[in-house]
Amino acid sequence: MDNCDFEIITDRALQNRVKKGLKIACDILIIDEWQNMSSEKLRGLYRKIKRKYTIGLSATPIRKKGLNFYPLEKTIFGRADPNNKFDWQKTHGQMVYDPFSYSKEKWKDFKNYESYVNNLPNFFRWEEIEKIEQATENNGYKIRFYKKTLKVGNPELLKKFRKLNLVTVNGKTAIAKQSFGRATFERYLQQTGVEVDFPKLKPTNQDTPLLTMLDGLIKRTPEDMLIVSKSKQIVNVIHERHPKIGIWTGDRQEGLERKVVVATSQVLGVGVDGLQHKYKTIVVLDPVSEESGEYDDYRQLLWRITGSRQQHDVNVIEFYFKEG
Repeated sequence: MDNCDFEIITDRALQNRVKKGLKIACDILIIDEWQNMSSEKLRGLYRKIKRKYTIGLSATPIRKKGLNFYPLEKTIFGRADPNNKFDWQKTHGQMVYDPFSYSKEKWKDFKNYESYVNNLPNFFRWEEIEKIEQATENNGYKIRFYKKTLKVGNPELLKKFRKLNLVTVNGKTAIAKQSFGRATFERYLQQTGVEVDFPKLKPTNQDTPLLTMLDGLIKRTPEDMLIVSKSKQIVNVIHERHPKIGIWTGDRQEGLERKVVVATSQVLGVGVDGLQHKYKTIVVLDPVSEESGEYDDYRQLLWRITGSRQQHDVNVIEFYFKEG
């Protein structure tokens, strides 16, 4: 490497250079976290760099349920296949009816993600890289999955919500907005108690099947345990119920040295490391199936304490919910 010159540049610095009209050229362009390079703005910036080769690095390539692969093909390979955006979506995606779009169709997910990436030129999966490096899977340790199915916390409210898109508690009503709001409402109704703080629905500390199950796990765990939720509000409810455990959210970071810590999945994203030595059990309140477009993000979460830097056997407890 003595004859090589390296330059590290951020997206913002690149944008400033392009604005000034400066020309940028290199032999090899290496893009870290290339899954985030899916906007038209960033794609336009990277087109300005004259280079011979492009290498993209990512542990979680899927964003927008796979839609980010179209601009990534355009950036990494110079063109997509098919090159037209809507044709690309029709070729590779599951399309569903959308009355609000011009085409009356929108992307739902990949038709077959495995088949798609296997046909991309020079796309190396982590399994292939570890095989080349002759790496031992999970550093030679075991991962044990335990799937627990619980009854939902508010079955009648959940049934009514799925029918009418509203929740009424003590004479007050909250209505979910769009798919994100519906997912949040369902999470609260399945996992915790609820109250209406108009116009919002709030999770509350009540003896639901999930919260009482967590009571037992927290009391009996013989080893360090990490509890993870997608919801900061549910993390706060669990900490309210167990104030002596640690908590880690976007605006709170207290007691991380304690035996049990409850955290949001958002704070355990890219860049968080060093947890492999501490936690032998991870409890996941919102697991994701392998068929989901969000699975790579879920696998990234598990890699916080598993994978190539795993330092002991790990238990993964996943909670699922059923009605009735």
